[in-house]
Amino acid sequence: MIIEENEFDKQIDDLLNKEKTARLANNLVETLKVTKQIARLCFDTKQYSKFNELIVSLSKKRGQPKKAQIELVQMAMTELKTLPINQKLEMIDAIMKVCEKKIYLEVEYARCVLMLTQYKEDDNQIADAAKILQEVQVETYGSMDKREKLEFILYQMKIMIKKLDYVRLFIISKKIEPKNIEDDNIADLKIIYYSFLVIYYRHENNYQETAHAYSKILESLHKNRQLEATKVDFNFKIDYNTILENYALYTILSQYSDDKQKQLQNIITTYKYGLEALPNLQQLIQAFLGTELISTEPQTHNIQAAEIFDEGIENNQQRYKDFRRQLIHHNLRIFQIYYDSVYLNRITELIGISTQELEEEICIMMDQKLLKCKIDRIKGIVDYQLKMNENDVLQEWGDNVNKVLNLIDLTSNLIKREEELFL
Repeated sequence: MIIEENEFDKQIDDLLNKEKTARLANNLVETLKVTKQIARLCFDTKQYSKFNELIVSLSKKRGQPKKAQIELVQMAMTELKTLPINQKLEMIDAIMKVCEKKIYLEVEYARCVLMLTQYKEDDNQIADAAKILQEVQVETYGSMDKREKLEFILYQMKIMIKKLDYVRLFIISKKIEPKNIEDDNIADLKIIYYSFLVIYYRHENNYQETAHAYSKILESLHKNRQLEATKVDFNFKIDYNTILENYALYTILSQYSDDKQKQLQNIITTYKYGLEALPNLQQLIQAFLGTELISTEPQTHNIQAAEIFDEGIENNQQRYKDFRRQLIHHNLRIFQIYYDSVYLNRITELIGISTQELEEEICIMMDQKLLKCKIDRIKGIVDYQLKMNENDVLQEWGDNVNKVLNLIDLTSNLIKREEELFL
């Protein structure tokens, strides 16, 4: 439709007068009709700059119905799809001015922010995109669909990773409650969420939390292998075997604990068929669960090709060192099982490390309360049989008494329950 500029201005003025009359008369139906006519006239004549002015001015008119503002914004959002980039950005800016700080237009505001930041990202203006995004709190938007809300938060996390702002990345990740993504309908979003957490915890060298994040990804893939098609940024590989391998290795890298041993045992039992494709990893896990000495040289375990040691991933050298440390720590725990005391040179001979490194690792384990022993440097002996002082003896006695009393209490409750059921 082609209308001369004077004719267009005349029609707009007539419609604005009608809009004012209807608005002041509280005639909602007529107000909606006229505002739609104004928007359609601007779109048909491609007067987008004029529309941007009008939508902002109309939203500020006294007594302007919410319904009219919503209709105008929704028509503008539809028209956005057909516009070239420059006009689209101008209209997005106008829509955001109308929607800002209005609860009934919060979803449209968030969508405009998302579109704007995507253009900023494409233009490599990551800092500007992050600044715009971090001001939007979609987790408080009650009218936004659950999936759309999660996608928005995940996009916020993605931008923070690109900006290398790991502190804000962690803060944003807390907007998502883990229980809220335990839904098969959004399993792909769950994978993306935990993939971003892997990137964060990997940066922090937090092996336990990294392993937990990988376990959640593996859990979803174990249920549905088709989720391997999920696309994740930052070259994050969603492959069943790779995820299983990373989960197991990060568990091995984490500090020794009963929970760690339970996780390794769970990997062996739950993913035994997946481990058949990774025989070297399976042998390594079984070695850590066993009570035999193992080689402290990482290359002898044939896992150098694992993704966690890839040079393209940050801190790969640190992980290699920590893997070797876990091999040494395992062996030192085994010595504690079989020996009351042992010569330092005998340990170094059996596990192939220097005396200085051995002393350092024993001190680290003692500091982490993973080992109870003392080193006699004069005799060159590690003594695992420490003499307990009076307080330690009393504490151990008290703990044992509590265990016995708890067992008696549990047994009494079970007997009482049986009596109630069958008597």
